[in-house]
Amino acid sequence: MVQCTLNQLKKNQIFQIHAIVANQEFGQLDEMVMRRLKDLGFNEGQTVEVIGHGVFGIGPYAVRLGNQSQFTLRRAEAKKIICMPL
Repeated sequence: MVQCTLNQLKKNQIFQIHAIVANQEFGQLDEMVMRRLKDLGFNEGQTVEVIGHGVFGIGPYAVRLGNQSQFTLRRAEAKKIICMPL
């Protein structure tokens, strides 16, 4: 299966979260950002859909989780979330 990061998804595509990975853009705060995303519901197996994005598709990203929660993520946060097609 083809994996991609959440920031690479097109609007209205539904994917499943495979993992949350490190992103050097956060430096020492990376672990804290990873924990926060998991606390918000961005967990392995959860479905995610991009419902909107900023100009030219470079962020921010409005997303909806399978539990119907909606969030806006910055590009660096979206790059941490590895997704797979259903």
